[in-house]
Amino acid sequence: MGFHFRILLSMLLLMVLSMTGTIWVAWQFAVRQDAQYNDQRLLRKEVAIEQSMTYVLDRMPGPFHTDDIPLVFSDRICELADVHGLDISLYSPDGKLLTQSSVEANKESMMRLPDAVLFPLQRSLDDVERQDLGPVVLAHWNVKNSEEKVVGIAQVRYEKRAVETGDFKGFLVQLAPLYVVLILGGALIAALLSNRLIRILTLIRDRMRQLDPTQEQHPITYEQSDAIGDLVEEYNTLLGHLQKTIAELAQKEREGAWRLMAMQVAHEIKNPLTPIKLGVQQLERAWLDDSPDFDARLKRFCKTASTQIDVLAEIAQDFSLLADIGVQELEPIKLARVIEEVTGLYQIGGDQVSWDITGFGDDVVVRGSFPHLLRVFNNLISNATQALIKTANKEIRITCERRDDGWQIAIHDNGSGIDDSQLEQVFQPHFTLKREGAGLGLTITRSVVNQLGGSIKVSRLQADWTTFIVWFPAG
Repeated sequence: MGFHFRILLSMLLLMVLSMTGTIWVAWQFAVRQDAQYNDQRLLRKEVAIEQSMTYVLDRMPGPFHTDDIPLVFSDRICELADVHGLDISLYSPDGKLLTQSSVEANKESMMRLPDAVLFPLQRSLDDVERQDLGPVVLAHWNVKNSEEKVVGIAQVRYEKRAVETGDFKGFLVQLAPLYVVLILGGALIAALLSNRLIRILTLIRDRMRQLDPTQEQHPITYEQSDAIGDLVEEYNTLLGHLQKTIAELAQKEREGAWRLMAMQVAHEIKNPLTPIKLGVQQLERAWLDDSPDFDARLKRFCKTASTQIDVLAEIAQDFSLLADIGVQELEPIKLARVIEEVTGLYQIGGDQVSWDITGFGDDVVVRGSFPHLLRVFNNLISNATQALIKTANKEIRITCERRDDGWQIAIHDNGSGIDDSQLEQVFQPHFTLKREGAGLGLTITRSVVNQLGGSIKVSRLQADWTTFIVWFPAG
C-alpha cells in the first residue's frame, strides 16, 4: 500500500468516523431528551392525579375509609383516567386490588401488589415508588384521608414516549449531503497534500540515489517552515557535512597513499640489500680467512649482486610509474633460475640453514617477469630466514609440483611460525610480526603474484612449520 493511498485512506476514514460519531452523539442526545421528557411528564401526571384524588377525598362528608374507595372512585377513576390519558388502579394498604380504570388496557395491573412495592411505601408514606418495565412505568403512592391516615395505594400506568425514528431519519437525511461534501473535500485536500509531500520526499530520495561524492551536489530549495522544511534543512546540512568530510578524507587518502608508497619503496629496496650485505660480510670473512675458493665466491657474489642491483633499478622504475608495477610484457621464465638467484647469496659460505630445494626441473616454466618473480621470492625467502633466527635446527624446504595447469611452489620453514588466528591477516597492509618492519612485504608480494595471474596463500600444514604456497600458470 503506497504512502499516497494511506494518506487518502486515513482522511476518508477520519470523515467516516466523524460522521459515525456525530450520528451516535445525536442519537444519545435524543434518547436522553426523551428520557428527561418522560420523567417530567410522569411527574406532572402524578401530581395532577394526586391533587384530583385529594380534592375528591376532601369533599367527602365524615371520615373516609378503605372500604369506601370502590364506591367513591368507581366512576371518578375512569374520569381521571380519561382526563389525564393514563390507566389508574387503586389498592388497599395491604396491596389488594380495589378498582381500576380499564381492565383491558391495564394488563400490567395485578390483583395484589408485590412486597417489593409495598415495603418502600410502608417505610416512607410520602414517597412515590416507581417500577420501570421497559416501555411502561408504574408509579405508586399512598392515598391518605383527611386525618392523614393511609386508606389505599394509587397506581398509575404510564407508557413512555419512544424516540421518533422518523424524525431522526430526517435529521440523517439532512446531515448526509453535508458529510458527502466533507468526504469529497477531505479526499481532494488529502490528495493535494499527499502529492505535495510525496513530491518533496521523492526529490530527496532521488537526490540521495544520485549522490556522487566525486561531483558537486546542490542543496534542495524549500522555503516553508514546517516539518518538511526541517527535513530538507537536515538533508542540506548533512550534504554540506558530507562534502566537507569527503574533501578531508580525499586529502588524507592522498597523504596516506604517498606515505604508503614511500614505505613500500623503502621495503622493496631493503629486500635486495639484505642478501647483498650478507654476501659482502661472507666475502670479507673468506678474504680474511684466505679461503681457497674465494675467487669462485667473489664471482658468484658479483653475479648475484648484479642481479639484485637490477632489481633495485626495476623498483625505482616501478615507483616512477606509481599505479603500475610494469608486468604488461610477460615472457617464459624458468623458476629454477629465479630460485637459484634468490638463495645463492644466503648459501655462500654458510651452513647455518639446511636448504632442501626439489622439483625445479627445466620444464618448470611460467610466464612472467624475471625481476618481479625475483622480488616475490626475495620477499618470501627473506621472511623465512628471518623466522629462523631463534630456531636451533634451521631448515628451509622449497618444493615445486604440477598443479591445475600450473606450477605450485611451497616454501616451508620451521621458524617461529604464525598463529592460526593471524593467518588471514598476513597479507593485510601494515601487519607484521617483526619488531622493525612496515608490514608491506607480503602485501606487495600478493599484488605482484596476482598481476602475474597467480595466487598465494599461507598455512600451517605441520605443527612446527609455516608454509607459503605460490601458484603460477604454466608458461
